[in-house]
Amino acid sequence: MYMERMKKEELIKLIDNLNLDKEDFVVVSSGALVLRGIMDTAGDLDITVTNIGLDYLKTKYDLEKKDNGWYKVNDMVECVLDNMEGKKELLGNYYVQDINDYLKFLKGSKREKDKLRIPLVEEYIRTR
Repeated sequence: MYMERMKKEELIKLIDNLNLDKEDFVVVSSGALVLRGIMDTAGDLDITVTNIGLDYLKTKYDLEKKDNGWYKVNDMVECVLDNMEGKKELLGNYYVQDINDYLKFLKGSKREKDKLRIPLVEEYIRTR
């Protein structure tokens, strides 16, 4: 099913609608890039959650566990259990994945969409 890609404002609304405490989740992947202004849109929202965050989502949504360990929260949100200690930074009202940590992930990925993000992330790191 094709979904519209979300701009920053739409992504923020989606995050806020989850109603999670900011200490209980970290925005990762393309969502973190959109919040930083590195990319214009994201196709979905990927977050890591603490045990508290996961328990909260389980009370609000019918989470579907996927084969890769991630949970499908709804059509637009997926989460995985990981508190991201030391691998996150506060950006405005939200924690996002540490940019250097994300770059390491991208460089180790075999997915084409990840390879295409490497120059964007490297340029962001160089110019910030």
